Amino acid sequence: MVVLVTGGTGFLGRRVVRELLERNHQVRCLVHTPGRERIFDHRRVEVEYGSVQDPASLNNAFHDVETVVHLAGVIRRRRRNGFDDVHREGTANVVAAAKAAGARHLLHVSVVGAAKDQTYPYLYTKWQGEQEVINGGVPYTIFRPSMLFGEGDEFLNALAGLVRLFPLVPVIGAGNNRLQPLSVDDLARCIAITLGREDLKGQALDLGGPERLNYNELVSVVAKAMGKRRLRVHLPVWLMYSAAKVSEGLLPRPPITTDQIKMLGLRSVAEMGEVERIFRFTPRPLEGNIDFVKSVGIADGIQMLLGAMPRRIRDH
Repeated sequence: MVVLVTGGTGFLGRRVVRELLERNHQVRCLVHTPGRERIFDHRRVEVEYGSVQDPASLNNAFHDVETVVHLAGVIRRRRRNGFDDVHREGTANVVAAAKAAGARHLLHVSVVGAAKDQTYPYLYTKWQGEQEVINGGVPYTIFRPSMLFGEGDEFLNALAGLVRLFPLVPVIGAGNNRLQPLSVDDLARCIAITLGREDLKGQALDLGGPERLNYNELVSVVAKAMGKRRLRVHLPVWLMYSAAKVSEGLLPRPPITTDQIKMLGLRSVAEMGEVERIFRFTPRPLEGNIDFVKSVGIADGIQMLLGAMPRRIRDH
C-alpha cells in the first residue's frame, strides 16, 4: 500500500514518515523544495516534486496511492503562500487528486479551534480546508491537535529565547489563555495508528496532551527546564498589537504577528483523555520532555527577536 505524505519534510511530517516506515508502509513524499528530501537518510522513501497549489504537479505523486496523509500548511501569511492558498485551495487540490486516484483514506491535519469565523484568518482557512475534506468524496479522518511541542518547534524555542534574554519575561495580556500541549511525536504516532482503522473514518478528532496549561504556566515550565527562575511582566494587548503591526512592515519574519495576537484570547484545548481513549496510549507531558530548550543561547534569542529563526533550532 502506497501512503502519500504532503508536508513530509516539516516539523510533524518527518515524524509521521518515520512512524510509517517503522510500520513497514511504502511511503511517498510530495516535496515542494528540491533538496529538502535529504533529511531522509535512507532509500525507503519515494520522492515526487510538486506543490499542493499546483494541481498539474500532483498527477505523478498520486499514482497508485491508497492512503493520503495531508500535512502541508503554513502558520504565517506570506505573499505567495497565504493561508487561503495553502489551507483551502491546496487542500481542495489534494482532495481532488486523491479522489481521482481512488484513494481509500485521507488523513488531514487541521487544528483545535478551526471555525467559520473570518475574524481569525488562520482558523477560518483551516475550517475551510476541513470542509473541502468532508465534502470531497474520499473517506477521511481529521485531526485537530492543540499546541504541538518537540525539538525544532517554533513556539517553545521562541519562548526559551525570551527566558534566556530577560529576567522579566514579557507576557501579552493576562496570559490566562489555556493550551493543551501535545508532543509532535505522539501526534505522529496517532496518525500512523489510524491507517487501517475503519472505525475512525468520517471522524474529526480533537486531540491534546495530558494537561492544560496557560501561557504563564508555560513560561514557568520552560524556565525550569532551562534552570532559570523568571518573573513575568504583563504587557497590554493593544500595545503589542501595534508593535507587531510595525514589525510586520519592517521584518521578513516578525517574532509575533497580529494574527497570532488576535488568537491569544482563545482556548486551545480538547477533551481530556482522548488520546488514551482512541489510541490506547498515554501522551507525554510537557515537563521533562523539552530538554531541547536548553540549547537556546543569547545569540539565538536576539536573532528570534529580530525575526530570524536560527536554522540549527528550526531546520524545516
